[in-house]
Formats: sequence, C-alpha cells, structure tokens
Amino acid sequence: MKNSTLLFRSLFFITLIAGGAHLVSYATDLPVKKTVTTLTEVPSSVSESRTSSTFTEELPETSLTDYILGRWRVQYNSKDFTGAIQYLLTKEGSEFHAYTDRYEDKHGNTQKAPKVKTLVITVFDGYKGSGRYTLTYQEKTYTIDCQIHMVDKTTLQLSYDYYGYSDVETWKKL
Repeated sequence: MKNSTLLFRSLFFITLIAGGAHLVSYATDLPVKKTVTTLTEVPSSVSESRTSSTFTEELPETSLTDYILGRWRVQYNSKDFTGAIQYLLTKEGSEFHAYTDRYEDKHGNTQKAPKVKTLVITVFDGYKGSGRYTLTYQEKTYTIDCQIHMVDKTTLQLSYDYYGYSDVETWKKL
C-alpha cells in the first residue's frame, strides 16, 4: 500500500470519528420532548366512551446544579467560636439559600440553631457562582458579596472581601 493511500485512509477515519463525536455532543444538547397521552372521561350524555388526546410538552430541565442541595458543614477556629456550623442549602425559585441548622462545639456536641438565612447564591453554573453572604461581627450584621467555587461535588469554597477583611470558608457536604 502506498504511503499516500495510507495517509488518506487515516485522515478519513480520524474525520469520521471526530465528526461522530461532535454529532453525539450536539444531540445531547437538544431539548427533551415527551409525548403524553391522556385519557379523559366524557360525560355520559355526550358519549359512553373515553376519548384520547395526544400532545407534546416540554419537560422541565433537571438542573445540573441541584447537587449542592442538602446539609453542609463549615469548621470555624477563631477566638470567638471554635467548632462547626451546619447549614441547610435549599432552592427557592432560581436562587439557592443556606440557613443555619445546627451548632457543633469542638467536642462534637450539637445543638439546634435558629433558622437564619446566611447565604443566597444568585448565580451558579455548577462550578462557580456569586451571591450574598451574611455575617455577624461584634454584634453587627453585614451582608456582603461573595464568590462560590466548587472544588468537587462535596466541597465548595466561599470567598469574600469586605473593606480589606477577606476570608475563604470551606464547606463540606454531609
């Protein structure tokens, strides 16, 4: 077999494989449609039979970001508080809200915490996001902008910078 024939056959198969991969990735991005058949009762005065109607509806897209919902734990080690706080992260509309759930001391003892909204994630694409973080310092409450970075599916880092005071908190999923 000539070198040129081998080269052209190799290029053909590489193009075929790459094109197939692009076609598959394009097909997975298409919206999912579902055909639903419903049976409805028709009053007996009209007919004694059931009628069938078929229509196509757009399925709600399952969010690829919902994996962050659930309980999260943040370890703190400062002069004001040594221990952990557990948060419950829920979805309300298109935003994610984190509420305090439990306090945990350095010995592992837990106590139910009052439900206080601490974090609102307004923008989140599954990897990075932004929102508002509420913290209390010297008995004053501050709401500041924050950034979210997912390290992996069970770890997120929340960072903020407020007038020179910056911090990065590591949240671990329970």
